[in-house]
Amino acid sequence: MPRQTKETPASAGSEPQVEPLLTIQEAARRLGVHDWALRRAVKSGAVPAYAPFNSRKLVRLSEVLGVIQASRI
Repeated sequence: MPRQTKETPASAGSEPQVEPLLTIQEAARRLGVHDWALRRAVKSGAVPAYAPFNSRKLVRLSEVLGVIQASRI
């Protein structure tokens, strides 16, 4: 009798998608904003930033967009 295994959706062959971290300059270019404005938002703490291996700050595009959407009037 063949042995059947039960697969969970997480292990069904698709790996979870991880959003890449972008430099502030690259994120600003993709969003069409000035990089100095994004740097100011990171420095003030409005936009979360990461520095995993060195002092270069990295951001997630979805988090930047979330801050922009939350500040909409």
